[in-house]
Amino acid sequence: MTDETVLDAIMRALADPTRRRLYGFLRTSAGLTTGQLAQRVPGMTRWGVMKHISVLREAGLLQTLPEGRRRRHYVERGALRPVQRWLEQHEDG
Repeated sequence: MTDETVLDAIMRALADPTRRRLYGFLRTSAGLTTGQLAQRVPGMTRWGVMKHISVLREAGLLQTLPEGRRRRHYVERGALRPVQRWLEQHEDG
């Protein structure tokens, strides 16, 4: 994947406020399960969370590790570097 393709995937994934919220939960509480994330978003089902997690994972922002019947989700370290580089290139001054 090119840097631009990676950047596009990250920005697309984070364009959705629910995905940003889920990403934020995982930044502060690593290793939450899908069910635990669903409990933190009123009105959202586990299936809904799974769809959002899938988009974040495909963008390279998360990794999911199986633990028995559960899956724990973790923020991928350094995944936002392409966004940081893009912002630095487009800063004024």
